[in-house]
Amino acid sequence: MPGSVQVIIPFKLNGAKSRLESVLSSQERTSLALAMFHDVLKATAGAGRRTVLTRPGGRGCISGNLAVRESEKGLNEALNELIEDWQNCGWPEDLLIVMADLALLTRREVSAFLQVAGEVVFSPGRGGGTNMILVRSPRFRTCYQGLSYLKHLDSARKLGLATGIYESFRAGCDIDEPSDLPEILIHGHGESRAFLEAIGFSLSENGRSGLLRKK
Repeated sequence: MPGSVQVIIPFKLNGAKSRLESVLSSQERTSLALAMFHDVLKATAGAGRRTVLTRPGGRGCISGNLAVRESEKGLNEALNELIEDWQNCGWPEDLLIVMADLALLTRREVSAFLQVAGEVVFSPGRGGGTNMILVRSPRFRTCYQGLSYLKHLDSARKLGLATGIYESFRAGCDIDEPSDLPEILIHGHGESRAFLEAIGFSLSENGRSGLLRKK
């Protein structure tokens, strides 16, 4: 993959993945969030320079040759401030925003995504979210909340920006609910799958894929 973009990975560790509390303890949710983050780092390796956008105090859990930007602001405010800063710098590179819970993402999907034409390119998630955005126009601003994919499309079109869409099972599979976890065990190959297996999870078959956990 060409190093022609700045990769932004929003990552919040404190209180991560609260919707998984019915099946994972607080410590387990933290560990899974870190595992998925590491899988996303592996998938984005070689795509360009990477910056992790995190909350104050989050720097301590991030290792490796990564830039870290801490912000107390909400996701949209922090991302749009970053876009504005990038604009003020003359827009030296395009911006690739990748969510940190894409446990199935691989370099193949990231490479294909970067090749899609458009002034702004979206990869929709299941349920109407937006899992990746490639920003090639400094006029675009993010609006992550609720059905953000439709909101992003509408915003880009109102700005008159040419949009591209990349649909992929792996890129579209963000991990938020207990029903998402079997996808990691079926299709995952990284740290996220290894972690779930290490704490006793396996697949069960009862009409469709489900989870079992050793006590």
